[in-house]
Amino acid sequence: MSKASSEATPFKGRLGARISPSNITSNSISQKTTRYDDAELQRRERLVECASIVRCALPKKPLKQAAVKAIAADISAKLAQAVGSKPADMPGDAAAAAAKCRSWLDGSLLAEGRDEAKIYAAFSALLRYIAHSLELSSDSSIGLPNRVLLLAQADRKPKGSDESIRVDGSIISCSRAADAESLGSAEVQDIVIISEAKWLQSEHEQAYRQLIRYSRLLYAYQHNRRFAWGITVCGTVVRVVLFTHDFIFASASMDVRRSESRTEFIQFIVALSYCDESQLGFDTTVTWCPTAQLWTIECSDFNSENGATVKYYARDPVLVAERKFGRHTRGFKASLDPSTVDTPDTFIKDAWPYASQELADTSRDELQIIRNIQDTLQARGESTAGCVAAVHGGIVKFDAGTGEMVNDSTNAIIDPVLREVATAISAKTAMSEANEDEAYGDGESKEADIRFRVHRRIAIQPVGRPLYTFDSPYALIIILADAMEAHTRILKTCGYLHRDLSINNIMGLVGQDGHVQGLLTDYDCTIKVGEARTLWPERTGTLPFMSISNLLGSPIERTELDDWESLLYIICWLGIHGISGVEQLRYQAEVKRMRKADPFYDIPMERWEIDTFEQVATAKKANLETIRTFEEKILNHFKTGDGYDMLKKLALALYQFLFENLYLPSVYHGVNKLRITEEPITEEQILMGVAIRTMVNPFEKRIEKKDIIVESLLRAMDFYKQKAEQAYKADAS
Repeated sequence: MSKASSEATPFKGRLGARISPSNITSNSISQKTTRYDDAELQRRERLVECASIVRCALPKKPLKQAAVKAIAADISAKLAQAVGSKPADMPGDAAAAAAKCRSWLDGSLLAEGRDEAKIYAAFSALLRYIAHSLELSSDSSIGLPNRVLLLAQADRKPKGSDESIRVDGSIISCSRAADAESLGSAEVQDIVIISEAKWLQSEHEQAYRQLIRYSRLLYAYQHNRRFAWGITVCGTVVRVVLFTHDFIFASASMDVRRSESRTEFIQFIVALSYCDESQLGFDTTVTWCPTAQLWTIECSDFNSENGATVKYYARDPVLVAERKFGRHTRGFKASLDPSTVDTPDTFIKDAWPYASQELADTSRDELQIIRNIQDTLQARGESTAGCVAAVHGGIVKFDAGTGEMVNDSTNAIIDPVLREVATAISAKTAMSEANEDEAYGDGESKEADIRFRVHRRIAIQPVGRPLYTFDSPYALIIILADAMEAHTRILKTCGYLHRDLSINNIMGLVGQDGHVQGLLTDYDCTIKVGEARTLWPERTGTLPFMSISNLLGSPIERTELDDWESLLYIICWLGIHGISGVEQLRYQAEVKRMRKADPFYDIPMERWEIDTFEQVATAKKANLETIRTFEEKILNHFKTGDGYDMLKKLALALYQFLFENLYLPSVYHGVNKLRITEEPITEEQILMGVAIRTMVNPFEKRIEKKDIIVESLLRAMDFYKQKAEQAYKADAS
């Protein structure tokens, strides 16, 4: 169901989603993140050429597929007549649109001098021609299309966006072709396809990079966006691009001067005009009610034997999908009763985690992990404080246009070309491995096949408040202490290691009496201790908060020490940027002012979020090399005030217990490999070539003493929690 549908015609209208600007913090969608995504395209070889990717747009039913191909062939044939010397049998509107794109289709436009606006005008005319032609389609077997696709005004900042990005071409869904005459700038939530035009055919790489920037807007502002389509127009060559959670698939080149290529592109547009909304990239189980101004979200009932779902109601999400690649996690505060939507009692998490294609394997199923934790703690009489409970959830299922409910997954997106995609990725991987010393850092995994993801949705209780909604460092310390106490209990009692501590995965609870508690959430990356992934681990986590070993992809067992290291980074991050959203905005404004005055102004921790994994690890090592450097590079930049002074002392204590624990000898200290003497040797042994020293990795050595280190860390958290509670009560009174 679209966000707003027209009842006057069979065409469907506006799609997408809405978001309040206040829901995107200053560091959620930033130029830093954009630069990071651009780097990701280059570094991870995510762009894969797959000639048949356009087939993913075809309707699922064979009858509709055949009809779409026939309609596209007819539209293309008549356009060829209009472009050529033969008169075309078409009404005035279609003929006028065809005339406006004639010089582009025959190639003469490019001889007029560089002007990308002319290409957009011609491209827009082609879309209008297709739209007018579809309205005249007489194929009774499938009826009229669900929508027509038209180009809004080019090179405009989308309405409703608080970013500076200007989208060259926003293709939107309209009810009729005549709407083209009144189109202005598109609202960001109405964009169906993003496009980018360049004058030369050789500029397609630059066009891809622009599309990456635009695609982030769709994920951030359209909360029912599953994947995204894009189109590049370089000279007379058109390419279709499909953005998935791990790869960007680009079609073969379609030169509109050639009849067969033009027909292929027209077929793509016709297919998207007839296909189900899920094939446009939208989640049909999350719908917007414009009259009530709320979302309806379907969630699986795991207690039901017949696959029933329950409906939740929510306002705009409190957590948006902020990156181009990855899980695209979104969070809604919701209620089963629309009348209580503003006093929600449930948090709905919607995400695309990696999974086994054998769905019976639930070892990485967050829903099952949460239920196991609750069951185990209750069975052993342990407290469930700081832990969430699942009330509904499971794999998202939807009607793919065939009347059959299917699991939403990577395969559901690219099923028509699954084999071709796998072949294209393998070819890309083989090419990368031939030059792997340049393409990959030490220990970085290489994608040899399709990374399988499943769309999961979980309804959990209680509802926590994000950390940015608090403004007290004392409250923050209490929340973090509770979360780490729960983290330790879950590990020791249930055997689960969290592996993804970040500012988004720890939340706060405030009771009616004002009492503050911490809540540990998000178990996407959680695994059972002892699994192979802890012994030869994958990279997991949120970049600024990932441990150094995690960033380096080193073959060292992941333990709770990595999560405690992430906690230290959370404290440092909030200590410098500020805890509340207001403080963070002020910090960003101050940084902008300082950078304007001095372009080389050194921003603390800037390199923690915008570089490659290895570069971030190097930056963290430089910041944490000694207590002196930690104080100089990090602690001295903390905000001032009694609360932040306490937070700074806590950070210093955690640093010392993690990296320079007084209960352990120096071989366990530091962040860099050390040369140590294993045992005294004689001069004769030296002459015989016996090594005096050997290299030792302190991260690996510390695992031997992790229990001692964790005990020290827990004592530090408890000590500062008690002090914070006293100060918090004093402030409240």
